[in-house]
Order: sequence, then structure tokens, then C-alpha cells
Amino acid sequence: MTWMTDEAGVTPPMNKLTPDPGLAEKGAASNVTITRRRLIWLSALTGAAIFGRAPRIAAEGMSQIDSNKTIADKNQTAMDLGWDDFLKQCVPVAEELHRDSSKSGQEAYLYWLASMSARLRLNEAPRAKLGRYGTLDPPVSFGVSFRGKPFFIVEWSLEPGAVLPPHCHPNASVCTLGLEGEARIRNFEIVGYAPDFSSKQAFQVRETHNEIIAPGRLNTLSAFRDNIHTFQAGKQGARGIDISTYHGPDLGFSFLDIGDRARDAERRIYEAAWKKL
Repeated sequence: MTWMTDEAGVTPPMNKLTPDPGLAEKGAASNVTITRRRLIWLSALTGAAIFGRAPRIAAEGMSQIDSNKTIADKNQTAMDLGWDDFLKQCVPVAEELHRDSSKSGQEAYLYWLASMSARLRLNEAPRAKLGRYGTLDPPVSFGVSFRGKPFFIVEWSLEPGAVLPPHCHPNASVCTLGLEGEARIRNFEIVGYAPDFSSKQAFQVRETHNEIIAPGRLNTLSAFRDNIHTFQAGKQGARGIDISTYHGPDLGFSFLDIGDRARDAERRIYEAAWKKL
């Protein structure tokens, strides 16, 4: 119903807004208009329709969410690769990309290898018979778990707190995949001139990465960039694999001593020298 103000423009007080049931019979004053509208039944039916549909809409929404989750799970399962599927899908493309040993060619090769490694089910990565390396303490162990073309795979294991000293990979690229535990991995590049491995002459290296390698995480290096790396295991130790590839003749490798303090902190430049363990 609609209430209209009186001729003086004053709205009747709240306690006078309830119409007298007998007002129409007594002859209502002309300054009051009563308009009856059939809204109660409409609101009731609308509410019933809305609230009656709500459980069904909610159920349909949850069903759609479950359906989407199922599809996502199936897609993820389809994307994950066992070892045999990894080799079947990865190797043919890797062999073709490996033909180009240029800087950009190695990048294309490495990123393809990394993208496929990211899909490898970690529990299906090949296992190796490990042997302790040198006299490093805490121990560091290695073993070759796969020999193929164009790459081979070395499994590594670091006991809690173990350090694998900085070392280089001339003419080689490496895709590192974490499998268990955590280790800090640092990469370096030679700045300017570096002497032969037999020399004790100092030279400069630049730190290019300082990050954590953990299950499913990847780190890559090529013959042109980030070619030196070092690992330090966390409190739980660490295990992973290096998928290694030669892009030229095997020139061997060497360990390095790298100073603890940067000579140029802004550019992360350190002094280094080759060493033997």
C-alpha cells in the first residue's frame, strides 16, 4: 500500500501509519490514498522457486567442480611420464636438437630436456649403484644410472651437510633434477681469461645462480653459461640426478677453490683457482 503525506507535506507519525480497517467504510479523508498490491503471494512463490533451486544449483556446482578436478587429475596423470615413456618421447627430439652445438642450439636442447624431466615421475628415475667419491667428509657418492645417446645420467647422493666442491663441465651441458632432500646449488661463469687446469694462477668467476635444489626442481648449465656448479646438502641430505651431454670432445674437468668474499659484491665476482682433490 502507498501512504501519501497530508496537504501540509507532513508524513504521519509511525504510530499512525497503520490504517484503520474501517476507514473505507467510514469514508476516508481525501488526503490518504490506499493502494493494495498482490505482492505477498508473489514473494512467497518467488522465494520458493529461488530457495527450492538453491540446493540443486549448489549440488550441480559441486558436481561440476568434482568433474573438473577429475579431468585435471586425469590430465596430470597423462602428463606424468614413467621412465620408458620418458625415453620414448624425449630421446628422438633430443637427438635432433643435439646436432646443433651452438650457444642457442644448446639452450634449445637443454630446455627440451628440462621440460621432459619435469614430467618424469621421481620414483621412476633410474637408480645407480653408488660409490663414495674421494675422501670428502661428510660423504658424497656417485653412480652412473643410464648410458645412452645423446645423454647419460649420473645419480648423486650427499650426506647431511656434505659439500661437493665447485667444478666445471667443459664442452658439456647438465640438467640437474632433485629427487630427495635439499641442497644449495650455486653456479658460476669464468670472467675473462682462465689458465689451463694445471695452473695455480688465480682468475675470476661470477656467481650466476644461488638456489635450492629439491624434489622436482631443476637447474641447468651449458658449455657457454653457468658451467661451474657446487652443492651443499641440507640437514636431511640430498639426492638427485645429472642428465649430462657432451657437445664436443671430452676435455675432462677440474675442481676450483673460490674465495668466500666477493671481490665485487655488486657483480658477484669472486677470485678462483683450479685445484685437485
